[in-house]
Amino acid sequence: MKKRAAVAVVLAALMVLVLTFPVAGQEPARLSIPESGVGSGVEERALVGVSDRFQEGTQVWFWTRVSGGADGDRIHHVWLQDGEERLSVGLTLGGPHWRTWTRKTLHPGSAGEWTVEARDEAGVVLATTRFVCEAP
Repeated sequence: MKKRAAVAVVLAALMVLVLTFPVAGQEPARLSIPESGVGSGVEERALVGVSDRFQEGTQVWFWTRVSGGADGDRIHHVWLQDGEERLSVGLTLGGPHWRTWTRKTLHPGSAGEWTVEARDEAGVVLATTRFVCEAP
């Protein structure tokens, strides 16, 4: 009976090892974005004026808190209006816990549905935020 229990423990340990290691040639996902959003500004590295509606003529900020990266890793903030890409900005991380942001002025003609995505270098979407731009 003790021998069966020992075998079961060894098999369970092997299963854990197999399931936690990536497939050969596949790098595990390191970057994650536990927090993101859009607002009217960034003060002391924190997003302020959080909203899901902005007027044409205002400046909107997309803020992300990135975890799991390393100094020199990059993400991209991609701004889309009604599904069409309008702006893509590459951002370099400075460490494993990094806050970063981009901003976009909503010029006349910007009214509509907006999506801002944070993507890794492979183009995988790590975070998505949506908002509406309203004509004055």
